[in-house]
Amino acid sequence: MKTNFIPGKIFLALAFTVAMTGCGSSDKTNSDEADSVATTSTATAASTAEDPKANTETFKDFDWSTIPASTAEIGAFPYLSAPAGFYIQEKDSYDESKNGYSYLSDFNKLIIFNGQYFYNAEGKVAKLKFRMKGEGTEWNQYGFDTSVEKYLVSIGAKLLGKLKVSNAQKEFLNKDDDMAIYKHIVGDPYNEPVRFYALNHSKGKIMFQVFSNTASGEVGVVELAAFEQTIKAPTAVQMKKDIDVNGKAILHINFDTDKSNLQPDGQKVVDEILTLMKSNAGLKIAIEGHTDNAGSAQRNKDLSAARANTILKSLTSRGIDANRLTSAGFGAERPLVANDNEANMAKNRRVELVKK
Repeated sequence: MKTNFIPGKIFLALAFTVAMTGCGSSDKTNSDEADSVATTSTATAASTAEDPKANTETFKDFDWSTIPASTAEIGAFPYLSAPAGFYIQEKDSYDESKNGYSYLSDFNKLIIFNGQYFYNAEGKVAKLKFRMKGEGTEWNQYGFDTSVEKYLVSIGAKLLGKLKVSNAQKEFLNKDDDMAIYKHIVGDPYNEPVRFYALNHSKGKIMFQVFSNTASGEVGVVELAAFEQTIKAPTAVQMKKDIDVNGKAILHINFDTDKSNLQPDGQKVVDEILTLMKSNAGLKIAIEGHTDNAGSAQRNKDLSAARANTILKSLTSRGIDANRLTSAGFGAERPLVANDNEANMAKNRRVELVKK
């Protein structure tokens, strides 16, 4: 009897042990799964916060209420100089700049990034390219970064974020102009991050871009200001004077973006052209359309031709003999000025009435 009874007890004991072990294993598995889910969620959230591609392809207005006011002494524009042992070079040479910047525009823009969205900071813009003094002196990236960062912090500037441009951001920023990043962000943001600062100063609202790599350093500065329109709607009398003196009248006529449809104020200018043609029965003109260099060359040429033709059709539909008019589009082939900032690009987007 003993012999038969003992295996039963052992069997029951083993069964109990297996059951208890199974329960312990299940609890641990559930706990591990919960920890894994929590860790994954945390990692995902962190990844989203750090991922430059995550919901950053947008422009928004900048919230200046997040930037403390500063009354620190900052001197004159562009509000910083070269650190000891460095110098700011001229735009197109390695010579030292005589005015404290490599490039200056009374009105342009820098693209600012705060880690979440982009902002078009328009106003007075300077770009500063830095080099080391002394022939053959090796570039000191750490010294440059430390000097610029500590200076900006000392005057009350706040670091907004850093940007190394992702493919998605490249497509977003360059969608209308494939040179937008090159024109409006200093350095080489495709390979090294650019740092962005904002200074809410008693002199005005100022923003900085700071770039460095193992060979050079650059800083972009913009003093924010609203665009002041200096172009006035021309009158028929003024057009006639310009044609008599210069052989042509240069007009800035507003069309819908990327289209040949006249906007209301553009239609008013065409009405003045109509008055000009009716008041000068012997006048014959070539209507020539011109654009800036944003976008493809062929698209610009087609668009400028379509816009010139819109004006021609508007005039002939209201009684002007078609024999007095021709139209043509030249795209960006004949700029008045270099397409190096927004103000100059606006000058190049024009219609010319050329006397025949």
